[in-house]
Amino acid sequence: MSAKLLVAEDDIFIRSVIAEFLRDVGFDVTEAANADEAMAVFESGVKIDLLFSDVRMPGSMDGSELAERVKDKWPATHVMLTSGYSSGLLEAQRKTHDHILPKPYRPLSVLAAILSVVDP
Repeated sequence: MSAKLLVAEDDIFIRSVIAEFLRDVGFDVTEAANADEAMAVFESGVKIDLLFSDVRMPGSMDGSELAERVKDKWPATHVMLTSGYSSGLLEAQRKTHDHILPKPYRPLSVLAAILSVVDP
């Protein structure tokens, strides 16, 4: 059985490329266009092993707040935050103490970061 990942990213191109790459290497991937969609996935009862989320997204909350809520309600879920804005990424890490990956990134760096956290 492969690890279940949730990719929350508002840029459809980035989300599609990363999600498809992660599927190709064997992960079970669900996609969300924003934090609200990601919360709906969690609240539906789907077990997620790792949330891979952009920090800056439109909607009622950003990726940092999403990470805080996920860690509060589903503490076994690993969280990896990403952003092209280093200050936002560092601030998010200070709040949530989760893994971070700065943008721009390459699919292989995403894979290496995820493998350092969960088993496929």
